[in-house]
Amino acid sequence: MQTIHIPHHKRLLFSWLFVMLFCLQLRAQTIGNEKGYFCNPPLPYLPYKLDVLFIGNSFSIDTGTALPALLRSSKLSTVAVYVLYKGGCSMKQHYEYYKNNEPVYELWLYDSRGEKKLENKITIRNAMRRYAYDVVVFQQYSLESGNYDSYEPYLSKILQAYKLTTISPRTTFAFNQTWAYSSKHKDLKRYGTQEDMWRSICQASNEMKQKSGIDIIIPCGTAVQNARTLTSVTTENEWTRDNQHISTYQGRYLLACTFFEAIIAPCFNANLSDDRTTYGKKEPDIVNDTNRRQIQNCAKLAVANNYNISEFVNE
Repeated sequence: MQTIHIPHHKRLLFSWLFVMLFCLQLRAQTIGNEKGYFCNPPLPYLPYKLDVLFIGNSFSIDTGTALPALLRSSKLSTVAVYVLYKGGCSMKQHYEYYKNNEPVYELWLYDSRGEKKLENKITIRNAMRRYAYDVVVFQQYSLESGNYDSYEPYLSKILQAYKLTTISPRTTFAFNQTWAYSSKHKDLKRYGTQEDMWRSICQASNEMKQKSGIDIIIPCGTAVQNARTLTSVTTENEWTRDNQHISTYQGRYLLACTFFEAIIAPCFNANLSDDRTTYGKKEPDIVNDTNRRQIQNCAKLAVANNYNISEFVNE
């Protein structure tokens, strides 16, 4: 029997058409029950470059700070992660700043060369259309992250605004799940215990996923909760530096690993375990040969199971 050869570009076209047909079918199924207001494209696979935009706050900065070390270690020089930063900014505030076109943000870049502030005062509109982003990551203000009612209608409105503003022909959307505060934090009483706050964050992000169609979760909250059960890693103040923000070295490395595992590794077929970075300056807040694998595993296990502490954390 003669083998029919289909050119590579036609195979890619057929694959894209199949994805689009699947999305249209899914869209038709979800309109009736009001679940999924759009179909999220899959992450790009083996792209020449990857441009990511975080629409966030200081927790987004914490997630990105250690990424340059991982990118250098993985020799991924074409990955650029841009963080649109406004301290304590909620989805409602992002929406209002978009409507009013206020230049209240800083724009930071994280790539294999390091960390760099690109803009000191920029609007969300200008940041959205500055580059043709492959991935856009949303994030809620940490204290509101466990309350799904604070997400909408602002998340859907920001999505619509991005669609009108972007120069990118195709963007995948993701959501950064924040972490619970230290048990010493004065605002923890809103939720009860640290575990109550984390579970509320999981429930809210899962509800967001079901209702919005944003199906890629960066489970930083669960990764941190996994790390808090480690018996072999010494850390201070429950992985925070001020009862709220993540610890400077071990914590930021953990968040970068979680982002890497959820977003970058699937795109470039990269393996987080190949990283041998020493990150930090002195004990106890340092990543080195004695604890690196355990911290990486907390991130891997969170990506494998976004909403549960893993039984394999201490293996």
